[in-house]
Parts: sequence; structure tokens; C-alpha cells
Amino acid sequence: MKHPGGPPVPDPRQAAIAAHNTGRQSERTKRLALLEKIAKSRNSAVIGYVTANRVNLAAQIGMDVIRLFRDHLGQIGKVDQLDLILITRGGHILAPLRLISLLREFAKKVAVLVPYMAHSAGTLIALGANEIVMGAMGELGPVDPSVTNTFNPVLAQEDIQGSVPKPRPRIPISVEDVTSYIAFAKDRAKLEPAGMADAVKALTSNVHPLALGNILRNHSLIRHVARRLLAMQMGPNDGEKIDAIVKTLSEELYTHDYVITRDEAPKLGLMATLPSADVEDGLWELFRLYENWLGIDRQIDWAGELGQERQKYVCYDLAVLESQQLFNSFSVRGTVLRKGGQNEFEFNAEFQGWEKS
Repeated sequence: MKHPGGPPVPDPRQAAIAAHNTGRQSERTKRLALLEKIAKSRNSAVIGYVTANRVNLAAQIGMDVIRLFRDHLGQIGKVDQLDLILITRGGHILAPLRLISLLREFAKKVAVLVPYMAHSAGTLIALGANEIVMGAMGELGPVDPSVTNTFNPVLAQEDIQGSVPKPRPRIPISVEDVTSYIAFAKDRAKLEPAGMADAVKALTSNVHPLALGNILRNHSLIRHVARRLLAMQMGPNDGEKIDAIVKTLSEELYTHDYVITRDEAPKLGLMATLPSADVEDGLWELFRLYENWLGIDRQIDWAGELGQERQKYVCYDLAVLESQQLFNSFSVRGTVLRKGGQNEFEFNAEFQGWEKS
């Protein structure tokens, strides 16, 4: 790019990407030392998988990461023990089954290490491991999913902060909210058949019947997936124990925000253990590094990012998959604009996807 009558003006895209790559490699170097320390302490091969849940830019566990895991495992080779360090708020409910099946192709024993949160689909991944190593801040959670499809109701315009996206976002529906509504009408309100018919009519007047059908399918699917995963690390005679765990995690914790700590996990029948002191310290330090680079649950401060500028080209990593051998990041790049109001911003993504560094 040239400026009339002056020297060439650097392309802001190239400068932003170069600076981001430099920071990415610097942070990766810090984490590598900790990954190596944990691997040595546990006599294992280690993979880290982290998804950030930023309010305005989020990533989730997805099927797209399975192919990347295969590349890492190919470089690691067959091992006696594989440790997956997992930090996530959740994601696609079928990804855990495919991922654990793949990990078990390369390792005699699979452990999931949880320095902080491994919620929802993250908990499902943990269910398929031989061991769940939970740090002092380690959290698992319920596996009842929220379902979003084309038949879900859309978010009202007045409930959307800032500019209204097109199309408007659809409201996720909790599987357990629907089943609890029916249970309340039947068991608590003691409605007769005519009253139950009215209750169902009221429900379908607000939620499309096909959305409710999708919820029922997911209600069955999540239990099937959880049973399959638990069966991978329990014996053929553990059917009743498996059913009890599935029932607890999918129905009896009452809210998707419920936190299962490392004290409670073994009481629920989960294969949860405590790390050694040095692994505990390493896992927490590693979490702090991921939090610093990815933001994890922090909202992006667009005002601070822009400063006095009206627009700026920015780059963020939203997820990381790394081993001692390879490194992948799910990245987004684009332009953030300051709109009419001082606190109104618009982000236009130019690229998003997995990158290999």
C-alpha cells in the first residue's frame, strides 16, 4: 500500500498477524515447559485441549478437532498412558464419544486432567477416561444439553444488546427444562388428562413441536453417549452403577450450572483422583497461562482494544490443541469498528478456523 507523496504505509493486517504470531509462539514456549514437566512426573504423553468461552467470541468442543487429534497422536505414537489436559465449558455432544474412541486406539490407559472446568461435553470426555485427575479447582458438571435448531424460538429484539444480528439468534432449550415442566404438571400439580392436554398445548404454543421432538431425541442420545463412554472404563457387570451415574448427571443435579468438585465426584461413582503436589502446581500454572492467552471466560474489552482509534484489525485465538510435538489454534481475525455510541462496536470477521503453527 502506498501513501500519496510519501513512503509506503504498512498493511495493518500483516502487522497485526505478525504480532499475534509472535505472541502465540512466546506463550507456547512457556506452556511447553509445563507440559514436559507434567509428562515427566506422570510418565505419560500429554495433550492439552482448551476452548475459551468469551462472552462476545466463544469456541466449543466440535467434531472438527478430531482430525487434528489424529495428527498429534500420529506424532506421539502408541503409548502406555496418555494424559489429556482439558479446559472447556462444553460443546458438541457426539464429539466426546469419537474422541475417546480415537485416544484409546493409541493408549492403553487414558486420563483426563482437569485443572479447572470440564463442563457438559467436557464431562462426557472425562466419563470415557480410565482416570479423572482433578485439581483443587477442578470442576465437572451435568451432561443435560441445551438444544438449538431451526425450530427454536428466536430471541426478541428488545432482549439483544447492541446491534441486532441477522438472522436473530435462536433461544437454546434445555432438555431438562422441558422434562421438568411435564413432570411438574403431572407429579406436582397432579393434573388430570384434560389438564395435561392443556399443559402440553401451552408448551407447544410457545415452542415448535418439532423443536420438542428434537429435544426428546437429544434426551435419549445424551444417555446413550454417557453409557457408551462409561462402559469403556467399567466392567461388564457394572450396568447398575453406570445407570446410576447417568441418571445423576443427566437428571438429578437440577441445573446445568451445578458444579461437581473433586470431593463429590468419587461419591457419584466417577473414577476421580487427586494429582501429586507437583502436578497440581503445574496444572494450575498451565491454566493461568491459557487464561492469559485465550481469555477463557473474560469478555473482550473492545473499547480498550481500540483506544482512540475508530477501527482496528485484530487477531484472537479462541481454542488451543497442543502436544510437545505439534500445535494448533482456532483463530479469528477481522476488523472491529466503533459505531455511533461510545460503547457500541461491530466486529467483522475475515477469517476463522484452525491453524497449524
